[in-house]
Parts: sequence; C-alpha cells; structure tokens
Amino acid sequence: MYRKKNQLMELILCFMDAAVILISLMLSGGVRYGSLQRWFAIEDVRLLSCVVILLHIALFYLMKMSEGFFRRGRYRELAFCVRHNVVIIIFITFLSFAIKNELLMSRLQMGGFFLISTILLWLTHILVRNRERFQSFIGVKRENLMIVTTADMLDHIMENFQRSKETIWSISGIVLLDTDEAGEAVDGVPVLGARDDYYGYAQRHVVDEVFIRVGSVQENETLLKEMIAEFENMGLVVNLNLDLFHLPISGEKRVYTLEGYPVLAFSSRLLDYRMVFVKRLMDIVGASVGLLLTVPIGMILAPFLLLESPGPLIFKQKRIGKNGRTFEFYKFRSMYADAEERKQELMEQNEMQGAMFKMENDPRITRVGRFIRKTSIDELPQFWNVLKGDMSLVGTRPPTLDEFQRYKPYQRRRLSFSPGITGLWQISGRSDIRDFDEVVKLDLEYIDHWSLMLDVKIILKTIVVIFRGSGAR
Repeated sequence: MYRKKNQLMELILCFMDAAVILISLMLSGGVRYGSLQRWFAIEDVRLLSCVVILLHIALFYLMKMSEGFFRRGRYRELAFCVRHNVVIIIFITFLSFAIKNELLMSRLQMGGFFLISTILLWLTHILVRNRERFQSFIGVKRENLMIVTTADMLDHIMENFQRSKETIWSISGIVLLDTDEAGEAVDGVPVLGARDDYYGYAQRHVVDEVFIRVGSVQENETLLKEMIAEFENMGLVVNLNLDLFHLPISGEKRVYTLEGYPVLAFSSRLLDYRMVFVKRLMDIVGASVGLLLTVPIGMILAPFLLLESPGPLIFKQKRIGKNGRTFEFYKFRSMYADAEERKQELMEQNEMQGAMFKMENDPRITRVGRFIRKTSIDELPQFWNVLKGDMSLVGTRPPTLDEFQRYKPYQRRRLSFSPGITGLWQISGRSDIRDFDEVVKLDLEYIDHWSLMLDVKIILKTIVVIFRGSGAR
C-alpha cells in the first residue's frame, strides 16, 4: 500500500515537473526569438521538446528527485533544481554536437531556459511542500494508525510517527500488551490493555493501518499470529516491526521471498536493480569506446615497449573480483618480464601499510612503463575486463591473490562491489596514500554512497587526474 502511494506521488511530481520544464522551454524560446511563432519557424521545436521531456523523465528517476522530497530544506531543494537543469543543458549540448544541429537550442536560449526552469521548478516545489494539501490534492488522505507495543517503547514510537515528513499520521488508538486494563489517554489518544476488545475498538473507529512492535516476537508468537490474522481479515494493513534481534548494524534490511521462503535480508547496502542495470549499460558503452582507443594506442606502444623489454605486450594476472571471484586481469606491460618473481625480494621496501604493495622507485618498471603508468595508458586493456563483466568503469581496486589472502574480515567488504578501472581511491591521491586502511575507507565510502551521479563525477575527475598526471606511479 505504501509502495502504491509513493509511486503515485512520484509519478505526479515527475509529470508536474515535466509541465514546468515545458512551460520554461516555451518562455525561453519566446523571449529569445521575440515570439513563439518565430521560434517555431526557426527551430525544430517538436524535436527539442521531446528530447528535453525525455531527458527530464530519465533524470528524474536516475537522480531520484522525489526521494526525501518532503524532508529537503529550501536551499537543498534549490540545489536539486540547479543540478537537474545543468545536466539537461549538458546533454542538449552534447546531443547538438552529435547530430550536428546547432539550432537544437541556441546558447542564448539555453541560458534563459536554465534560469527560468530553475526558478519555476524551485517555486513549484516550495508550493507543494505543504504535504497535507498536496497529498489531499492527489487523493492521499491522513493515515489513521493504531499502535500495538509495550509501555517502555511507546514514547519513542509516537515521537517517530509524529515527526514523519513522508506521511501524515494520526494516532487513533494505542494497545499496550504489557498492561491488562485500559489506562489514561496519551496526548488525547485512548489506551487499551491486552484484555480489552481492541478489535471492536478498531471496528468502531477509523483505523487505516496497524503498527506492531514488541520486545520479543518469539515470546508473543501466538498472540501476534492471532492479532495479524484478525486485523488483516478486517481489511487493515498490518506492519510488524522486523528488528527481531536488535542487531547493532547500520546496514539495510529487506523482506522478500527466496525460493518460496519468506526471508528478512540484512546487507550493508541493498541496491536498486534498475540503477545497477543502467550502470552496466554505461560500462558496455564506455568499454566499447575505450577499446576503440586501446587498439591504435597498443599498436603505437608495442615497438617501443618490446624493444626495451622483450616479452608479451599485454600483462595478465589473476585478480580477485566481486565477493572473492577470480578473473584474468589485463594491462599493458609496464615492467620487465620477470617482475612477479622479483616481487618477493622487494617486499621489505614496501611503502604501504597493510595488504598492498607499492614502491616509489620500483626497479622492475621499464622507462616506457614509467611513461604509460604516469599517463595511465597501461590501464587501457582493462576495458576488455569491463566489457566481459569482470570489472566496471568505476568501482574498487581489484587485489592480487596474495593481497586478498592477507585481508582482515572488515576489509573484505570492499569486494562486495564490482572492481573498477577507477574509483575514489584513484582520484584521492592514489600512490600518495600510504596506509591500506585509507584505501579501504575510501572504497567503503564509495559503496555506501554509490549512485550513478557519483560514478559520473568520479569518471570526470579521473580524466582531470590523468591529464595532470598526479598521484600515478
């Protein structure tokens, strides 16, 4: 029921914003060309309108514009509107170059559209932030809730529901399972005991949903089964709190059916499969473009590298991928052919603390190798790993087998995400970081805050880092 309500609100917000953006497009076009008629005569307005609206709808869901809509402050809302329109302008600009149509939107109109759309979107969002009026307008009424709990938990539960900014809750009744008889009303809400007829109370009063939280589900199993079945038979939505074990974890929980078994899943991060699918599409497109660059660069690089150091052009190595999977890792060879055999001799000169090897003046690196490492050209064959699905464009650094064997349990969580060509570690100092725990910290920060926009930011920053040549060895 919640899901349907939230989806309805999300859909209405999306189309409301689409209407505002379309109006902004018309206003900017009319101002730029003096009239709408002249604008329609000069530019392909239908194509432009379709492109802008489709971009808006895609960005609305990818950037999760509706998430936390009623919790955001005014200035944060303005930042959301600015970012949304900036991305639209960037896409329109790239598209104009791609189809060689400079009149898709003139630069002057782009500026006007950005300004008008940002202001109108922001003002519209501010107006509908009165969630009670907005929800009433779209047919969502105040939710009347019955709380079933124990006396020691009541205050905290009521405080949580009363300060909610997502749903307007009205507490219509309280049932205390550790009290036999009815007690004094709390904030004007009647309190029933375990022996009172709370089913009859729910029939006589307006109750939309029931929230149940008890200290131990196992101890109250028989009562809860009866209660849930009875309330469900009455047509009410019953919400049973699932913090069964009171585990001290900061991750996420989700209920679903696993091969016919109803389960409660615990995870440090539960990902939206739609976003993961889009990330994979980005990987395929990015890897395809990257491989088109890799082939000619490899042909130019080959004679210089092979003359200095005979051996294979491509260096292959077993690496550890997502959740401990082993895969073949590819790079342009930047070291002498016997580099792996000489590694043990150099372990005492390792500059990294922890399960990772780094050495500033590594004698195994060739002169050509130093150049391709400085420019990150040696990483280009990894686009094949990305295309195969072993890696992603953005992720965590894949460790070697010997590094993985030295991992502590908490360090293994960095492998819960697909390894990437680049990541937060690569744009945050790379070889300047001396402690492997700092690498782990950056990787876990990426995993815990992952989004498609974060991937785009990391890719753009990686390009800047490569051109600067900073942090690479």
